[in-house]
Amino acid sequence: MKISYKVLQKYIKNIKTPEKVSEDLIQGVAEVESIEYEGEYLKDVYIGEVLECKKHSDSEKLNICKVKVLGEEKQIVCGASNVKSGIKVPIAIVGAKLSETFQIQKAKIRGETSEGMICSLDELGLVKERQEGIMILEDTAPVGKSMKDYLGKNDVVLEIDNKAINHRPDLFSHIGIIRELYAVNNEKFEYDYENKDFSGLKELGIKNEVTSVVKRYIGLKVNNVSNIQTPDYIKQVLYSAGIESKGLLIDVTNYSLYFYGQPTHIFDADKINGSIIIRYAKKGEKFVALDDNEYELNDTDIVIADNKGVIALGGVIGGKESSVTSETKNIIIESANFDHSVVRKTGKSLGIRTDSLNVFEKGLLPEMAKAGISLIVSELEKNLKNISLVSITDSYEVKQDSIYVDYSLESINSLIGSNYDELLVSKILGNLGIEREGQKLKIPFWRKDLENKADIAEEVARIDGYSNIASTVPRINLGAITQDNIYKIKRDTRNFFTGLGFYDMYTYSFVGEKLMNKLGLTCDNLVELKNNLSEDATHMRGGLIPNLLLSLEKNSRDFSELKMFELEKVFNLKGEEIIENYDLSGVMVSKKDLVYYDIQSLVSQFFQKVGLTSFYFDKPKTAPSYSHATRTADIILRGKKVGVVGEIHPKVSNQFDINDRVGFFEINVDLISSALYSITKAVEVSSYQENNFDLSFVVDKNLKGRDISNTILKANPLITSVNLFDIYEDEEKLPGKRSLSFKIFFQSLIETLSDKVKNDLINEIVNKVEKKGGVLR
Repeated sequence: MKISYKVLQKYIKNIKTPEKVSEDLIQGVAEVESIEYEGEYLKDVYIGEVLECKKHSDSEKLNICKVKVLGEEKQIVCGASNVKSGIKVPIAIVGAKLSETFQIQKAKIRGETSEGMICSLDELGLVKERQEGIMILEDTAPVGKSMKDYLGKNDVVLEIDNKAINHRPDLFSHIGIIRELYAVNNEKFEYDYENKDFSGLKELGIKNEVTSVVKRYIGLKVNNVSNIQTPDYIKQVLYSAGIESKGLLIDVTNYSLYFYGQPTHIFDADKINGSIIIRYAKKGEKFVALDDNEYELNDTDIVIADNKGVIALGGVIGGKESSVTSETKNIIIESANFDHSVVRKTGKSLGIRTDSLNVFEKGLLPEMAKAGISLIVSELEKNLKNISLVSITDSYEVKQDSIYVDYSLESINSLIGSNYDELLVSKILGNLGIEREGQKLKIPFWRKDLENKADIAEEVARIDGYSNIASTVPRINLGAITQDNIYKIKRDTRNFFTGLGFYDMYTYSFVGEKLMNKLGLTCDNLVELKNNLSEDATHMRGGLIPNLLLSLEKNSRDFSELKMFELEKVFNLKGEEIIENYDLSGVMVSKKDLVYYDIQSLVSQFFQKVGLTSFYFDKPKTAPSYSHATRTADIILRGKKVGVVGEIHPKVSNQFDINDRVGFFEINVDLISSALYSITKAVEVSSYQENNFDLSFVVDKNLKGRDISNTILKANPLITSVNLFDIYEDEEKLPGKRSLSFKIFFQSLIETLSDKVKNDLINEIVNKVEKKGGVLR
């Protein structure tokens, strides 16, 4: 929104400088994006007359001109092809600054003195494109007059950030900004909107068929008008908004928009065919707008139509056929209240964006329609002598009730954290046009945004100044802050697996029958979506493995080895009940034959990382349909199954175009959360070095690795931990057997252990394992 400082000057006595006004707006109203001093580079440019023009003796392209400017005759060398004697031109005198880097100086050009410059439009900054010739003014242009004044470029324009006032349609107007400036300076703007009495006029006969979305429509016929030149005070408002003057009949509608904030439109009455109807458009109906574009309308668009067709798109843009021209004699003025959501939808669907639409979509109250049309009639009566108000339609079936909000000083102070007194609050609200009626506040019709006590409290704080509110530290009771185990395991899971080269995945939350069938699964126990997105997204996921395999399929071609994990919620049905829990799953593509043992080792390391020790892997009672039956194990924690780890069956891998082995794990995080991060008993830490050695045993294939680990751990109290780090199988070399390799850690609390102790430990371990059927390699 652009605001004219000259207009502000007219209504605000003892107005502050533009910079101070900007500060007031920033502090109490909205952000000011810029302050533009119009004609800043025109202050030393004046209207001059070319008295004589002759060719330069030393150049075919240059002319020597004798000009009259500021009562003096000067010589200027000019290279424009259109310069000639007898014309009025803009002249930049010596010392004039036409840009930040371009200043006019007295110079000699090919031996001839030049005391200034005859300017083109682009040199004056009036157009961006380079011009070939100089700017030639009208014959009536007064010699010696400043070009700033001649062009009306002597204003200061304050540009307000629209985003800061989107909830305030009243601020998309000069009157609204003036009112706010009075209020922030502790004064009241004593101004009454124009309110003409049209009660004596006959009915115009406009029919409103869509009163639910056009709550008010005023149409007024006025005869004996003419599109004369517009007075300067109206032009001033238009110029600040970047609007060119196009004659009084067009300019008064823009004046209503930018001065009052009420969009309006004027039709040429003699171009209307029959009666006017406000209705919805017919689907596919065509309409040629003022921008010369033809639009195909939707049946949700509001149109103003006559017997022939559409003459305007309600609240958005007028029509070409009924537009005002220099020949117009009789008009119909429109001032209405169009539904903000319908107008916005129309503009968006047709790709039209106008200032009228911009204001209507913020939401206006119907009373503004009467103010807008009254302002236009007032301006026409001021500037045209013989106009005749003929007839009017004011379609306003459901009158807008006055808006009231409960008033409570205590509530205001409580919401703000302030200590305002009754006198100050009443003064502030009164300056904003808010009237006190007992314990109720009557909201002015231009403030549709004020709906409750919080809005009122905000107005008081805003106008008084947020800086006047004392800063206080809230008094609250702070207890110990605890983090739940789900948060901790999410953090530690991501740190652990990403540290090992796994990708942290966020896969799709839905699955379909086709994907589930690839894994030998169905959607029978999954939560079905009522409005599914596609046949691939009919149910909520019951596990993470299906979509992780889908991700492997898309990415495994680019990697020889690929590892992914995900920790998110899954959903399953148990009867009619939806069971929701966090699931941690991972998949790993590898060319190794024993990927099963690798991923089992990873799960072991992860459980130890999060403080879970009483766990082991056991033969599954029922393996998942997508797993390799002999390379899958249940994860048992404290006697309860909490997950599964293993290898994806090759037939399933092939369904996803994966030819290598795929290891996987699934862990129900909700089941392990209660045992996570448990407080462990403090034990004495040895000050002596911990040592380790490796041993490998050949054992029967049916003998579990954890049984051998437990046997080694119990062999001697000096043994602190045992890790299985390698498994070797070869049916030719070790038929029915396999080799298990262990790293064994030992340490004493009282002494440094000798090699003899180490050898004794090895013998003791070998004896214990041999009793289990194992043989040292």
